[in-house]
Amino acid sequence: MKLIEIKDQATWDGIISVQPWASFPQSWAWGEFQKSQGHDVKRFFLVDATHASPRLACQLVWQQRKLFGYWFAPRGPIFLQTQANHRGIWQLFLTALAEQGLPGRILFYRFEPMLALEEKQGIMPIRMRRTHAMNPASTIMLDLAKSEDDLLVAMHQKTRYNIKLAAKHGVTIREGSGDRDLETFLRLTEETAARDRFHAHPAAYLKATYRFLAERNMARLRLAEYQGNVLAANLEIVYGDTATYLHGASSSQDRQVMAPFLLQWEAMRAAKAEGKKSYDLWGANPSSKSSFYYKSAWEGITRFKEGFGGSRVDLIGTWDLPVNRFLYQLAFPESFSR
Repeated sequence: MKLIEIKDQATWDGIISVQPWASFPQSWAWGEFQKSQGHDVKRFFLVDATHASPRLACQLVWQQRKLFGYWFAPRGPIFLQTQANHRGIWQLFLTALAEQGLPGRILFYRFEPMLALEEKQGIMPIRMRRTHAMNPASTIMLDLAKSEDDLLVAMHQKTRYNIKLAAKHGVTIREGSGDRDLETFLRLTEETAARDRFHAHPAAYLKATYRFLAERNMARLRLAEYQGNVLAANLEIVYGDTATYLHGASSSQDRQVMAPFLLQWEAMRAAKAEGKKSYDLWGANPSSKSSFYYKSAWEGITRFKEGFGGSRVDLIGTWDLPVNRFLYQLAFPESFSR
């Protein structure tokens, strides 16, 4: 097995975009966005001697720090053969990556393999260290192949009630367009972060993300309005067969009309109408409170997302492979205290 670097979009997206759960952080466009932010990007297929169908794909983004850097695979690598020996392929990939010799003063590699938690046993070499989640380690996925009636039946009764309540109050939903709607989304994001006490991405980063991906028909805004005011807004990403609810924000005004519930339902309906097969609610708490990735601050948003039904997916999380174990331990002593 060896790695071949992929340098054209058609070859890359021709494989990645048709995966059952298309991972937008591994898309060609996301890599190009990272380049626009000043990061080097490498894309590889793991192939055998015949160069037949690739076994694994991995897009890596260089993260420069003051004295060192690391290569990060957001929501990657992706295992391309579902019935394959994932453990064996993973080991072959790590060996091939070490032989590849990527540039930079590399302290470690960081991975988020697209593997379910139950596959963790035996996958990760003992030299790898689990670390905080860069992208959420758990999410809730909705099957858009179901009818709208079946999707509604699968929801929590209170969620269905709130959707109907918002419609009864006269909340309307529309897709956003132009700088004015983008600025409204950013303002609501700041308001939500202050109210719920979390750190949002900087406005400049969110603006750049939206504009870059919207130009490539991958990002869109969706807004909920009531009596002339925008009460909630979502930033959605579409790639392959999947629509992802990446960011959401809401106003502190008129919360009794339940605008975010109708906004989310209309986003699902729009994705279904477009032929998407999956709706990814992106970030949620893991099933178990004992999980390394469980956050008490996420309990409220997790309840909100759980109300829409769907299936929870717990991934194996974010893992580092130190290149220099001694220096890595000095930089991240907490990773060796568990």
